[in-house]
Amino acid sequence: MLDIILDEKDLSFNRLEKEIYAYGCQVACEVLKNVLETMDKKLTEERDKSKYRHKGTRKTTVKTLMGEVAFSRVVYESTDDEGNNAYIYLLDQLLGFDTIGLISTNLAKRIVENASIASYRDAADNVTELSGQSISHGGVWNVVQALGQRVKKEETELAKLAEKNQLRGEREVPVLFEEADGVYINIQGKDRPKSGKKLEMKVAVAYEGWKKAGKDRYELVNKVACAGFEDAPEFYKRKEAMISREYNVDEIQMRILNGDGAAWIKHGIDDTVHYQLDPFHKHKAILRSVRDEEQRKTILNLLGDNKIDDALVYIAGLANDTEDEKEQMRLKVLYKYFKENREGLIPYQERGLDIPKPSAGIEYRSLGTMEHHICDIIAQRMKHRKASWSIEGANNLGKLLAAKASKRLYEVVERYSKIVLPEEKTAEIIQILSASKAPKKDGKGKDGNIHKGQRPFTNYPVTNGRKAIRSMFNMRNFSDLIYR
Repeated sequence: MLDIILDEKDLSFNRLEKEIYAYGCQVACEVLKNVLETMDKKLTEERDKSKYRHKGTRKTTVKTLMGEVAFSRVVYESTDDEGNNAYIYLLDQLLGFDTIGLISTNLAKRIVENASIASYRDAADNVTELSGQSISHGGVWNVVQALGQRVKKEETELAKLAEKNQLRGEREVPVLFEEADGVYINIQGKDRPKSGKKLEMKVAVAYEGWKKAGKDRYELVNKVACAGFEDAPEFYKRKEAMISREYNVDEIQMRILNGDGAAWIKHGIDDTVHYQLDPFHKHKAILRSVRDEEQRKTILNLLGDNKIDDALVYIAGLANDTEDEKEQMRLKVLYKYFKENREGLIPYQERGLDIPKPSAGIEYRSLGTMEHHICDIIAQRMKHRKASWSIEGANNLGKLLAAKASKRLYEVVERYSKIVLPEEKTAEIIQILSASKAPKKDGKGKDGNIHKGQRPFTNYPVTNGRKAIRSMFNMRNFSDLIYR
């Protein structure tokens, strides 16, 4: 195959690279097929024949980074203690094959990672371009929906445990910071709400403080995110479950909550929670309602000095003094907004709270990062390119985006698309593969000028994966990877 490529005219490095990569993927698929069928053969020989009755072979296909791997494995009939018959695949049980279209974990990771930053069509193109696997945008969508639904199911189960006080994370912190906001997503077709084309997706994050990540840059420590279309009580349960999975909530002495004043954000507040009106939304409200720059400065100065009552009196006075009905309405809206969030107008650091000291390396800073989180977690992916969504489709993607923000995306993929070569079986397969030595000569005569080198991972620490790769180079197909 390579001899043919090298004999062709107009050969470029770019094309040569692509052709060899494609050939390598083809060979790798064949190797994986042989490994899987060899493992299945061993399972057949070692099975309890009285329990598992051989019923022939069936073909299946696994999508991998290298391409589609078609292989056969034996199906068995088994009878349980109650006399019920069932058909099973011992190989599937051994490897932990999941039902998400039989997609390998590594491929699923690449699909979901691309889907979290690009449209499904672009994600499909990226995966196809950067792997040996051709995948459609519909295939990307299917993976996202399947994983998103499973995350939602997991949230439901964790919420039940949290309500029963049966969920405890390992991290113990004295103070937990929380921020929440909503982002409006375009909804399509029959899912559109009666009130308009958009529906608010709720987003919440929790973290234990800030740590320095550069000269003038800070990052949140151990961020936990939650997103979804659920109503206020249900979203609160899910958010608390996400927190309880990571943190031991019994050890949290104080919570600081930052939000824009929405009722769903304040849901569940108790004496341990100190609510603060988000600085961004506070300033935005003033800019929208007050046209005169000097009046704006006055309001901001009064709020900055924590003279909340004086600020409210001043805004009420402006509303009474103006003859412009629209301006009067805007000022009345501002007054109502600030009055309803009066308790949150003073920053938490300036309330005289007895705030527990942070752990080493952690700082407590001013709140107001939610708008940034909304952009990073949801908006960048779901609000651009004139995108519109079904409620379920948007919710599933939102769950995965929240998992990514929590640095749990790969964990989710691994848990729900698990395909594992067991360590104890890998060693056996390596022995079988290594026993098939490639001939030293290719046909008659001498080898000629052959480019030679060490097998991969020579003189490197030995792992089962590296041994498996090295053993492949003893096989017939890999012996052909030479150029003359």
